[in-house]
Amino acid sequence: LKSSYPHHFECNLHLLPHILAMAMLRVTAQRLARATATVPAVRHFAGCPLAATSKLYEDIVAKSLLEFQANRAVVSADLDAELAANKMVLFMEGTPDAPKSEASHNTVKMLTQVQATQFVSVDVLSHPAILGYTVTKSQRSRGPHLYLNGSFFADHDGLLAKFNTGDLAKEVGTEGTKSSGVFGGELPIATY
Repeated sequence: LKSSYPHHFECNLHLLPHILAMAMLRVTAQRLARATATVPAVRHFAGCPLAATSKLYEDIVAKSLLEFQANRAVVSADLDAELAANKMVLFMEGTPDAPKSEASHNTVKMLTQVQATQFVSVDVLSHPAILGYTVTKSQRSRGPHLYLNGSFFADHDGLLAKFNTGDLAKEVGTEGTKSSGVFGGELPIATY
């Protein structure tokens, strides 16, 4: 190879051993830095995620009970009136259209399946005193809670047991809204 600059080639050749030595030093320094880098601390989780969630829920219930005790007269008056004015009241996390827990979602599915009559839902997450009210009245910390004719009827586990035996359909369901004809006995897709 000929260079148009004769001294250019010559100058680069005598620097080649230095350039290679610098490259080797850089690679060695990078390897050493990786080998001695500090290992990030291991993040520890609860032995059982359900236990951690359960503890968090118990804390929320405890705070809700305190909030209810602080506002007992006002909250009880409003919610007792709601229970007296409606045949069925469901205290749940979220709304029937947008439940915020699996238990609330399952409860809405069960009530829909048995074609429960119209019911009012109360979102216990909208204010801590509401959760405190239903926990105090039902004596059960886990929701959702269904009240029938003003008194506590069942929580999720009770509703599930009644649903599985067919008692829920007999006690709160209706047959008049089910379809007839080819799809007789099945739930209607829509009633517009």
